[in-house]
Amino acid sequence: MKKLQQFNVIALCFDRLKNNNFNLTLGLIEAERNEELIALADNECLRAIRRITNHPFNDDGENRLMNLFLERKQITKQENSKENRKRIAEINNEIRELLYIPDIVSITTPKKSDYKTIGKNGFYINGKHYRRLMCSAAMARTNRALFCTDEIYPPLDEILRCGCKQTKIVPAKWNAYYSLMSSAAFQVSTPRVCVIPDLNVKMYKDVDWATPNEHQDVITHESRELEFNLWDGMGLISPELSKKWSEEIGYDGVAESFIVRAPFIKGLVATFDFHRFAKEIAKNEIIKDIYGKEYNCNDIDIILTESQFKLWKGYDDMASYEEAMKKYGICWGVTKIGAPENKKTMRTNYQFIQVLDLDDDSIKQLCEPTLDWFKNISGGNLEYKLLYSLGKIAKFSTPNEVWDRTQDVAIKALMLEPDLMQDTYLTNKIINSIRKKIKQSYIGKLIVNGSFNFLYFDPYALAEYAFGIEVRGLLNEFEFYADFWDKKGCTKIAALRSPMTWRAEVNVLNLLHTEKMRDWYRYIPNGVILNIWGNDRDIFSGADADGDSLATTDNLIFINKCYGGRPVLYEHQAATKEIIEK
Repeated sequence: MKKLQQFNVIALCFDRLKNNNFNLTLGLIEAERNEELIALADNECLRAIRRITNHPFNDDGENRLMNLFLERKQITKQENSKENRKRIAEINNEIRELLYIPDIVSITTPKKSDYKTIGKNGFYINGKHYRRLMCSAAMARTNRALFCTDEIYPPLDEILRCGCKQTKIVPAKWNAYYSLMSSAAFQVSTPRVCVIPDLNVKMYKDVDWATPNEHQDVITHESRELEFNLWDGMGLISPELSKKWSEEIGYDGVAESFIVRAPFIKGLVATFDFHRFAKEIAKNEIIKDIYGKEYNCNDIDIILTESQFKLWKGYDDMASYEEAMKKYGICWGVTKIGAPENKKTMRTNYQFIQVLDLDDDSIKQLCEPTLDWFKNISGGNLEYKLLYSLGKIAKFSTPNEVWDRTQDVAIKALMLEPDLMQDTYLTNKIINSIRKKIKQSYIGKLIVNGSFNFLYFDPYALAEYAFGIEVRGLLNEFEFYADFWDKKGCTKIAALRSPMTWRAEVNVLNLLHTEKMRDWYRYIPNGVILNIWGNDRDIFSGADADGDSLATTDNLIFINKCYGGRPVLYEHQAATKEIIEK
């Protein structure tokens, strides 16, 4: 896959500004020396800033950057001379300027009072006043926010709002949706999109219900009527567009899914042949969108659900939304694709371990693969040592490719002379490199068969709903599909999702694989497909299908030593909606 270009912005803590009376003079070189620069992967917000400010990178910056790196590499192979050193310094300065965006600053504010102060008054850097721009959900988790100069705020804010009309919304949600354009994303070609309403259904499920009490919550076992959004955060993408997007982002193959970004749109689209479904199953090619407009499915590439288009009420129809995107020069983006490949093993975490009912014997069994791995690497197994030392490089097909990509001369020596495997220096070098993993194993990072996979709610059932036929799906309650495990001959696996809040969240899945499933789910070789009729969302602590991952394993200790039980639920309080002023 391609790599997103990264750009450097100033990153400061609140106290740094406070100690300078919120009026700081800071040059690029000094910021670099002080380690007050961070790299942000390219996104629509940064692209908009570069357009507004006519940033030098916009002038064929990608090729200029590549040529500068190439020239620097060539010079470093030449004689060490005053002229060469001078030219290298010039190149480094050119690269710095090309990748530096001075109009945006990241600020860390550990205290809420500090955030309010700086959010209200802003600050000055190099004579320019900065004001609060956005704070995404990811930024909020690390007490960060982005600030921009007063000069660029009006045009940038207009672009980020993308023609959305004012509508009542919970302020915290507006904050998150407005900030979606700061997500690192590859630009992809514009799809033809139809947004359909969500399908919310009520079902009775056995749960442990928590009721607030003055001293301690009261937990009662109940069969309770719960409401489920059957495909929360999930939509469908045609195989044709999936192939095209895969090529555009440099993925060799057809991705099983994409996590997408567009103004006020986020979520996952799973590759599914809904055009074929319309002809063979639905016998109907018409889909009605959330605004009441009918589409022929042959004229669309993506079916989104209402939950993915967060502010659909801010537009008259999809046409006005698409026109606004064109007007403001905003592109569709992909932040991540569905697992390009499944690893054969994964590492657990402490939560995965502490929710199991373990005895001494099962602890020994659980630790054994990790201990064997450490012994083989640090012991006398040449293949293990080389594979560990080479890492991802070992995947390259020819010995020459592996050799060319290996930078460590000690490993090259071991490749040429296997007897060096007994050399004390090489042995200590490898042992020192795995010490971190040894320490991590003490807190539950253990090797087990399995992998992390995207979860999906039955896409066949979503197609049934989209085309207006009875929703049944291919999976009944307590049935699940995973092609990755089907190929291994597994019929039962344990599935877990971080973060875990209760021991009942180890979900043992009974896998079902029929020819019809293999046919219709053919484009999802690595994900785990959940039925829409169960309570698995709550067992996985409120999982949805907008890109959430499950850890799945066939390890018998996880399957047989889990406690079971019911998910713990409680009444959620609705936040107040209001109009967000510009």
